[in-house]
Amino acid sequence: MKKLIASILFVFISSFGFSQAVIVDEGLEKLGGAYNTAIRVYLPYVNDDLLADAWVDFLKENKAKIKKSKEEITAKNVVINGLGADTLIVYSTIVPVDSGLQLAAVFMRDNIAISTKSHPKEASWLIKFLKDWGTKISNQALENKIKDQEDVIKDKSKDKKNLENNTSYLEQSNASMKKQISDNEKRIDDNKIKIKTTIAEMDSVNLLIQQIKFQQQNLK
Repeated sequence: MKKLIASILFVFISSFGFSQAVIVDEGLEKLGGAYNTAIRVYLPYVNDDLLADAWVDFLKENKAKIKKSKEEITAKNVVINGLGADTLIVYSTIVPVDSGLQLAAVFMRDNIAISTKSHPKEASWLIKFLKDWGTKISNQALENKIKDQEDVIKDKSKDKKNLENNTSYLEQSNASMKKQISDNEKRIDDNKIKIKTTIAEMDSVNLLIQQIKFQQQNLK
């Protein structure tokens, strides 16, 4: 049991011992058929499905028409409130990095990628927005992990309750059997006494039979 607890603690420390944060930066990424300046978001703790679904939902909420391939998500006619009424094309991809995932997105306006150099105000807004958005998604991932572990605890609690009920049943059964054994032993002792008494009574009757037979002989 101690070894099992130690193993669980080791896994816990290995998985969560180093706190991580959402990091947003800029860098060249091959997206949209060329190398463009992308805004990259590192999200710890998330998995592919959660991040991809959340990102696609965000794009759809902003009127995007989405086309997905194995390597890239292309969203056209995107209108993001914080960036004004202009339509954007957003090229994005999700790749594993360290113990999390990185979302890299190129926001194209008039064939120019939004960056801190080309569109400093818009890029600043996107960086802050994606920082907040990524933090929300990473928190959701951790909430999901908590729920998964709480479900494990619920299952283990049910197992514990079943084991306790079974143990109680077996203890009661044992107590009942012990009483039955004690009662049986008493009945066995009583039966042995009765057997001896019955044998004595049979012997007396046999003697009486012999006497009667003797009397019959004397009548002849």
